[in-house]
Amino acid sequence: AVVSTQSTGTMEATACLHPDLIDKIKETSTSDKESDGASIREITGTIVLNSVALHCIKRDLNKAKRVLVQHLSTLKEGEAPSLQANMLLVYIELRQGNTKNALRILKQQQEN
Repeated sequence: AVVSTQSTGTMEATACLHPDLIDKIKETSTSDKESDGASIREITGTIVLNSVALHCIKRDLNKAKRVLVQHLSTLKEGEAPSLQANMLLVYIELRQGNTKNALRILKQQQEN
């Protein structure tokens, strides 16, 4: 049971998960005492990044980039992307021949 308010990338990533696992993730996140929902955001972020990595393995770089960029657009203002997200984006950019963009991302990561 995927919540309809989730992003498309998260829905894509969770579509292949067993419903019991999704329920377990939801239980874990609702039992957490953090009021800002950081725990569920971390879990869904991990799922999305795993989905992006899977698309990279399948050499579907366009889909990987689309899902990753969509995930990055959900970050709160001022929130820096995770190292894993940046490294996936660098990998995709390099594989697509965009070395300037990859270098720019690495420089931004170094500044953070």
